[in-house]
Amino acid sequence: MALIRVDGDVVTIEGLEVEDAGFAQLLATQPEDRRAEVVTRAITVGVRGILSMGLGIDLSEVDDRVKRSVLEATAEARREVEMVLNAASRAFDAQLSPENRTSTVARTLEEFTSWRDGFLSRMDPTDADSDTARFLSELTSLVGPAGELQNRLEEALDPSVDTSAFAQLGKSIEDRLIELRDAVMHQRGRAEEAESGTQKGFDFEDSVHDWLSSAVAGFGGCVVERTGRIPGELSADALVGDFVVTLSDGARIVVEAKNTARINLAGKDGILDELDRAIVNRSADFSICISSRDAFPKEVGPFGVYGHRLLVVDPGDGAMTAVAVRWAISAMAAERQTRGELDHNLFEDRLQRIRQLAQLLSGSRRSLTDITTSVENVRGTLEQLRTELLAVVTDLDSEVARVTEPAEVVTLRSVAGSEA
Repeated sequence: MALIRVDGDVVTIEGLEVEDAGFAQLLATQPEDRRAEVVTRAITVGVRGILSMGLGIDLSEVDDRVKRSVLEATAEARREVEMVLNAASRAFDAQLSPENRTSTVARTLEEFTSWRDGFLSRMDPTDADSDTARFLSELTSLVGPAGELQNRLEEALDPSVDTSAFAQLGKSIEDRLIELRDAVMHQRGRAEEAESGTQKGFDFEDSVHDWLSSAVAGFGGCVVERTGRIPGELSADALVGDFVVTLSDGARIVVEAKNTARINLAGKDGILDELDRAIVNRSADFSICISSRDAFPKEVGPFGVYGHRLLVVDPGDGAMTAVAVRWAISAMAAERQTRGELDHNLFEDRLQRIRQLAQLLSGSRRSLTDITTSVENVRGTLEQLRTELLAVVTDLDSEVARVTEPAEVVTLRSVAGSEA
């Protein structure tokens, strides 16, 4: 039997033994130094529970009250949850229910339905006012039967219409065939003329060779080479430069012989450019073009000086060839070694006089074909002109030899002035 004493707020229990599995399990999990504290708290809680429920109430009544409290709390919680759910349902119906016409979802569906109906209406090909119907109508008018595309294709492919592409294509092919036919015919004509033309060219080159040989015969130590079929310095197939005259001092004159009806002066295919290439191809110092007829432009005349290039028309006796060679020799001598101031006026005067005499010589030569009653007189005139031409060149040689003091190099371009 336990001894219990109460002294004020302090309760002393001696010999108390409690047989309760739950209480024993609670204390078993606690350290020994805390078990007294746990027992005190358990008794305090129990006491306060008994006091709150009133003395004399048994445990079954407490259990019933607890159950009722739990049920009441559960019912209240259910009511609160139902109120929240009802509010949520009402909010859902107001904003998201499609059945509520004022909800956001209902308005969205209504707007989508309106847009869908409008879209389908615009895409409906059976509706004459729809976009699809208008597009199909325009497409039919463009590519359909008797449409614009068909009409344009028919116009473009109609050979009877001069402006059609098919007619222009046919005309282009026809023009090309005509060009090919003309080219073939022209080639045949050139082939037929080649034999006689080539032979004439060879004959003229033979004449030029004789004229050059006669022109340098009095200088001594000069060599005339025929180089028209020998490749030069430019390339393995560069044949420009028909003759090369090598003087005793090593100076070289390249000569082009032209037996053509027309000779262009400037430009890529002009004679001046060809003479420049001939100088390089034959390692020459001066170049001469000898024409068998008045093939040069009018500004050139029968005797034209263009720097290191000289253009001359020989009527057929070699006289102008001899004048050209003498001029070239004098010009190169003056340019290589001058001992004093050359008389530029003399050179200009003699160049002008040579041009005048060459013109007279050419005119007199043409007179031979028309005037048969004055043959002997004309021949005397020709011999006199030839003699005077050679005398003019001799004057130039004398002028070069007269110079005794070194001076600046004089080129034919500076001497000839406006004649070039």
